[in-house]
Amino acid sequence: MDVVERAHQSLCAFTRFQARLDPGAELLDDHGVVALAGAVNFPTARTAVRSDSSLDVAAWVDALTAFLDPYGKPACVMARVGADDDLNAVLTTRGFQEWALTPEMICEQPLEPREPPDGVSVRLAGSAEDVAAYATIAGKAFTHLSVPEAITHDAIDHPDVMLGSDCIIALADLHGEPVAGALVVLNGPEPVGYVSWVACLDSARGLGLGDVVTRAVTNEAFARGASLLTLEASSFGESTYARMGYREIYRYRILIRI
Repeated sequence: MDVVERAHQSLCAFTRFQARLDPGAELLDDHGVVALAGAVNFPTARTAVRSDSSLDVAAWVDALTAFLDPYGKPACVMARVGADDDLNAVLTTRGFQEWALTPEMICEQPLEPREPPDGVSVRLAGSAEDVAAYATIAGKAFTHLSVPEAITHDAIDHPDVMLGSDCIIALADLHGEPVAGALVVLNGPEPVGYVSWVACLDSARGLGLGDVVTRAVTNEAFARGASLLTLEASSFGESTYARMGYREIYRYRILIRI
């Protein structure tokens, strides 16, 4: 499997992982349809990706909508630019529209260590209180991407999952208070790490803490045997990740139905 396919399968694996974070969620993982139907009536909680092309495009969309429609209209599909262009025309006839393009970025080796700014210390989460602090930070930060605070907070605040051996959370404390965090989830026998929910409180912006926590989870993942790290960057983080050493290999077209 080449690096492009491994990166895509990392997103598929993270979609499956998200089902573990929502006790009310249902997961469809069949014939190339990986789809999460979460309990919250919001596009990011009802998300899908095509893991392979065993179904033709019309059958794939039929299977997806048959699964998601009983849960309500909001939904989100991550379609690879180039590889999944055939999905676009069919999805738009089912009420989906393009919302954004996001780069798929990868890192293939540990990053150069850097000292955090004065007053900042970095640590790995080790308690339910740490997970709750991270959930609070991410909930507030992701409102800038139009995601309601409670949706992100409630997705993350699951210490039974987040403190497992496949998850790494880095927290940055500013004068002893947690103000930034990032998560990586490891999957597979030659682990690929999926970086997500990189977040910083508004009060601590401008200190480079997105770099600090992403660098921490990236290097810890490689130390635990990861062979590749992947992420989909937002407009807020893309330039930071590129400066750190992550590189873009393709883009996802985000199609949503609201």
